[in-house]
Amino acid sequence: MLKKSILLGSIILSLIVLACSSKLSEEQYYEKAKEAYTKHQISQALDYYKKILQYYPDGKRAPESLFMLGFINNNDLHKYDEARKYYQEFIQKYPKHELADDAQYELKTMGKDLEQLPFLKDIKDDSTANQ
Repeated sequence: MLKKSILLGSIILSLIVLACSSKLSEEQYYEKAKEAYTKHQISQALDYYKKILQYYPDGKRAPESLFMLGFINNNDLHKYDEARKYYQEFIQKYPKHELADDAQYELKTMGKDLEQLPFLKDIKDDSTANQ
């Protein structure tokens, strides 16, 4: 009787471990990352984006995930060294990607106040000139 209980317990534990460790599809991780970010669950979003890069390094969503790791570290966490690392890796790996210019811009404006951003300075100068 005890052996059957131990065996049954081992089977149940194995199934639980297997269910918890199963990996999601790239698209599922991406959707979960976007949803977590929308809900301001920053650490969860970072975790999902990192899993995309870990499990699907050459996947369709890898470039966007790498960019978002930089973006979140820059704009939400203000971890500029970490953000710089992700942006530079992004530009190196995906120089022709549609987000490459955005990554370059983020690197240029990292850590600056809104008033210091070039496009806002131009707007401010225009509004001052019209007065």
